[in-house]
Amino acid sequence: MKALFQKLILNKCGATAIEYGLLAALIGLAAATGLSKFTPSLNNIYTMVHKNTQNKL
Repeated sequence: MKALFQKLILNKCGATAIEYGLLAALIGLAAATGLSKFTPSLNNIYTMVHKNTQNKL
């Protein structure tokens, strides 16, 4: 039983997949946070464009 636990602990095969998964999660979290900071300014731009083109069409 002790040998089995040592074999599982020393096994490094899944480490790279876990690291890539954590890296992808971190990038996704950073992107979501960054995009949420730009939402109000993008909304203002689209509102301004809509107001300026509303009577032109």
